Amino acid sequence: MHKVRLVHAEKTQLLSTSGEEKPKRLSDIVRDECPSLGVGATFSQSPFVPGGHAQTIYAFLGYYAYYAHSLLYPRFTREIFRLSDGGTVALDWALCENHTKRPIVTILSGVTGTSCDFYVRKCYNEFVKMQYSVLVVHSRGCGGSKLTTPQPFHCGLTTDYREVINDLRKRLPDCPLFGLSFSLGANIMAKYIGEEADRCPLVAGVIVGNPYDMYKVIRHLDSKLLSLNKIYDIAILNFLKTAFNENREAILQAPVEFDEAKIASSSTIMEFTEEMTRKVFGYKSAKHLLDDSSSGPFLDSIRIPVLFLNSLDDPICINSLITYDKFASNPYLVLALTDHGGHIGYMGRTWPTSWVEHPVSQFFKAMLKYNAPSPQ
Repeated sequence: MHKVRLVHAEKTQLLSTSGEEKPKRLSDIVRDECPSLGVGATFSQSPFVPGGHAQTIYAFLGYYAYYAHSLLYPRFTREIFRLSDGGTVALDWALCENHTKRPIVTILSGVTGTSCDFYVRKCYNEFVKMQYSVLVVHSRGCGGSKLTTPQPFHCGLTTDYREVINDLRKRLPDCPLFGLSFSLGANIMAKYIGEEADRCPLVAGVIVGNPYDMYKVIRHLDSKLLSLNKIYDIAILNFLKTAFNENREAILQAPVEFDEAKIASSSTIMEFTEEMTRKVFGYKSAKHLLDDSSSGPFLDSIRIPVLFLNSLDDPICINSLITYDKFASNPYLVLALTDHGGHIGYMGRTWPTSWVEHPVSQFFKAMLKYNAPSPQ
């Protein structure tokens, strides 16, 4: 059995309930009220899905099963949200009863991810049981929506999510807001929460499979030609090219010069970013965009409780990039580490069974309880 390890500051933030209970430190709340993360908690990978690569690929293939299931049993209602610059994003809603008072979990998925993603659906099932509403926020031009301006998305673009959250605060002021994110969405959400600092309207967040340093992650994927990691580079590049091709006419209206042949022939994520994405957003190079987009530097500024989940055998967001010093110094952060799980796979037990939804739902339940002003 492999224990779940927690990394955090020596004295984490004190949090209070609205009752008469004494304030409690964030790390103690996680240990006492999140059984999947507390004392003696373990995560052991399924013997049928052994290793980081198998875990990652299994979760990826799960998307197709859940996509087919979603066609037969749709669970979300779509809203097209108009942004201040004329752009639009697709919002997929699943409202609980008495939804004007109950919590809302906003979800950012992986690169070009949708509400059909395996891990999104697994967490959704838990939130329904808890009578929480769910809102999946898609990136521009993704999730079956089309771009309405030349601007697509990139790995550090937080403005769209910020507009959605600000609108929710106005529309549903009595609903506690939570943030849950995965992979690329994890980087965006962690960066957003850090940018907002003590102004952040979220009650708490869970960040799963965060890259921390986008440039080094992409270099890691691009550089290993004779490695399984190249599979992920090719897959992600294909997602990016597909999103570009589906929105080609809109993107080409941007006031910059593109070389479509080079975009089409890009063989790595870095090349695609250099030829297309960085030009649209006015960066001098792909490295400049990726460095500016990384969430790692923003962790110091986070001022709401945030749980990070990372697997040490993640083949994409490798463990050497985890910013352990940030977790040791910021009292609002807790990092939960597992030995196995791959990149947001977390398939445990004997027959492959998803695990990630359990710590996520337990943490949000605890943070809803400890959501009152507390002493510093």
